[in-house]
Amino acid sequence: MRALNETELMRCTKQELAALLRRIAAELPNFPEGSVELRNAHYNLHIIRRALARPGIGPRL
Repeated sequence: MRALNETELMRCTKQELAALLRRIAAELPNFPEGSVELRNAHYNLHIIRRALARPGIGPRL
């Protein structure tokens, strides 16, 4: 799993972010402990949660 960036997430709707959060959370048990993939998954969850907490989330028109 690669690390996402905040610019990518700014283009997502709230529903897309929530779906992405659920998908990544479901994949966590599949990553080996201490792996780069697991670290990236945790980082992605963190920035997705932060994006969901932002007011006015979603793509700018």
